[in-house]
Amino acid sequence: MKLVLDEEEVGVLECIKEVQIDCGFHIRDVIKKAKAGYGMSRSKVYEIVGYLEFHGLVRTNNSGYRELDEAKEFFITCPECGREISGSEYFKENGCVTCEDCYLEAHQKIKFADPMAVRSKKLFRKQHGLEGTEGLTDLQKELYDFILTEGGATPEKISKLFGLTPQETTNQLALLRHCELLKWRKIGDEIYMVPFDS
Repeated sequence: MKLVLDEEEVGVLECIKEVQIDCGFHIRDVIKKAKAGYGMSRSKVYEIVGYLEFHGLVRTNNSGYRELDEAKEFFITCPECGREISGSEYFKENGCVTCEDCYLEAHQKIKFADPMAVRSKKLFRKQHGLEGTEGLTDLQKELYDFILTEGGATPEKISKLFGLTPQETTNQLALLRHCELLKWRKIGDEIYMVPFDS
């Protein structure tokens, strides 16, 4: 049976990893960490440690101490995308766990209105003799051609049509903005991406 841990269980597991020493760990140290870091009660920590023991992730060693069984495989469900990932492949930040893709997406945001990025991109393109869509990726060319043909589109529409996440869409559109190929325009209550020269 596959062991899938929820966010609280992963929190206790992280606390165990922090307090475990060569001979094992004492549950009072886990309780202190879990209370300080996650606001968990003593009974909740006991309940979760018991659950982890039942499934073999925590065991009692020959010295009578509890220890984490690093060889036991477990999985978590990413709260962002809902995908199950191996317990050795998750990222933890500010008490939250995510898969690698969601972690990278959250940390690779390209600023849309960035004068320094625009200046840098213009200089780079000028030095390399790039004009129009030269030097863009195929996806960026497709996005630009679509917006040019339509005369404008909302980021939401672009996300749906091209199968991109909102963050991927924002990043791609920001890069096109830095090349001065696109710009924002408010039409009614909606924000549209339109060709830069329009």
